[in-house]
Amino acid sequence: MYVSPAVRSIVDDPLEGESVTLLVEVEDGYEPGVDAVAERIEDLGGSIEDRRRFGTLVVSISQSDVEQLCDLDGLAIVETDNAVTIDPDGAGEDVEYDVE
Repeated sequence: MYVSPAVRSIVDDPLEGESVTLLVEVEDGYEPGVDAVAERIEDLGGSIEDRRRFGTLVVSISQSDVEQLCDLDGLAIVETDNAVTIDPDGAGEDVEYDVE
């Protein structure tokens, strides 16, 4: 499973009381399927905000629950919703800006 660098940083150092929106892609052909993964995410306290093509769920979840989400079976990719955002550099969430 691929976990983006931004999600790994949330797993390592979650902000208590803060939520995050993630894109969670379910493995192709995973049985019992996308609906079962969505139910398990909801059991963790997450909410399914949208369903996209290719088995991708848009999930809102507490940062403190992201590690448990990443441990679920059947996931192919977990990344922030910024991963599909095109910024001026075109690099999405992989950009680290120097803040001075």
